[in-house]
Amino acid sequence: MKIETKDAVLQDAPLLDAVHESLIQRDFLLQLRKIDHVLLRHVASSTNFMSYVEQMTASLGELFPSNIRPCVLWCDKDLTHWRILNYKDWPALSDALGNVSHIPQPLATFVASPSRPFAREQNLPTRSDWSQWQDVLAEHFLDTCDLVSVQDNDKNWFTFCLFSSKLPSDSEHRMHYWAVDQALQSIPQWLKAMLVRMKTDARLQEHTNEVTGLLQPHAFDNALDMMLRDARRYFQRLAFVSVLVPSDADQDELKLLSDTLRETLRDNDLLANSSDNEFVMAMRIMQLDDAPIVAQKVQKALQKADPKQISVLSGGIKIGVALYPEQANQDKLRLASLAAANAVTENVGYRLEYYGKFVKNLDEAYDD
Repeated sequence: MKIETKDAVLQDAPLLDAVHESLIQRDFLLQLRKIDHVLLRHVASSTNFMSYVEQMTASLGELFPSNIRPCVLWCDKDLTHWRILNYKDWPALSDALGNVSHIPQPLATFVASPSRPFAREQNLPTRSDWSQWQDVLAEHFLDTCDLVSVQDNDKNWFTFCLFSSKLPSDSEHRMHYWAVDQALQSIPQWLKAMLVRMKTDARLQEHTNEVTGLLQPHAFDNALDMMLRDARRYFQRLAFVSVLVPSDADQDELKLLSDTLRETLRDNDLLANSSDNEFVMAMRIMQLDDAPIVAQKVQKALQKADPKQISVLSGGIKIGVALYPEQANQDKLRLASLAAANAVTENVGYRLEYYGKFVKNLDEAYDD
């Protein structure tokens, strides 16, 4: 049996420390990923923004249970109005609504310098530029502040300040700031996920596109669902049209294209631009033979448009038509019309999708 001597154990100590640190880092990253999942669930469940901020600060408290105090600041794009969002945790720094009258100059300078993704302010108790926050810093023995900022859709700023105390040993100091760096990388992603959802929520309240005046995609989808329900109930036929344009169309051209396509519609027909290079249309038709008439009407309208005003016309316009009930739901109609549009070989042309074939008229579908 081999017995380790004291000297041999001491020689292995650095290796044991490295293994121990690796295990701590692994456990921290696992906990960070769990927090990712928790916050994403909050985003998906339409949690309001302030509740989300509270969850973020609580999650940071779980990651750093004894040595981090987060302070979440909001300021306007001009950096004139500042507010602490978690003001209940910092009552001495703000009024009853979280408004802050004095911001340390290094903090304001960091927010005003968006090219710096992160910053670390150290030795705060001895710094004159943090003097008006000194009482609070001293009360909680805070020595360092790590900063990260994210700008919202209105150009306002959200800044996370992670305050921490001095640590007694080099190894604790090293591990702490490694962990802080991981959290600083995650915080912008957490915030941006919520900001994107808030922007999407706002768009869902709008029914028309501000550039083209057409239905927003979600409004088109809702209206098409009702149209399909009526078609099933009353045994009606529908035509679903995809119009593909080159992706380099600018806003003025999209507006002119929208106006051109709108002229082909009847009162109860639907039209939306589902992306910058795709328009979608839906209309009731009486019989199968009406499908090529719809496509030709759209094609002629586009051919009459002035290519000097709509330069993308020279890059090719593809029109695809799918039919209900041959395609039984909205997803199938969209996929079939896209496939038909992509089968077009002319500069401006159309194809009808009919049971997997792409034709210009329905007689071609039976030629085989």
